[in-house]
Amino acid sequence: MNISRTDSQITALRSEVARIDAAAEAGLDPYPIAAREQQRKTRLTEIIRRHEAQPPAGPDPLEPG
Repeated sequence: MNISRTDSQITALRSEVARIDAAAEAGLDPYPIAAREQQRKTRLTEIIRRHEAQPPAGPDPLEPG
């Protein structure tokens, strides 16, 4: 799957991961919700990791400029 994300989208994903961590630390969510949130955190963290592993895109050589 090829999903391109902008830096601002990745910043939003990092904020969501931080929110999930804070909720887990507070321990107020019932188990099913907490488990779902941890699964979501895993998916988001993988998206962030893949984004960071990609080199920045240069200008498109086929684009007139």
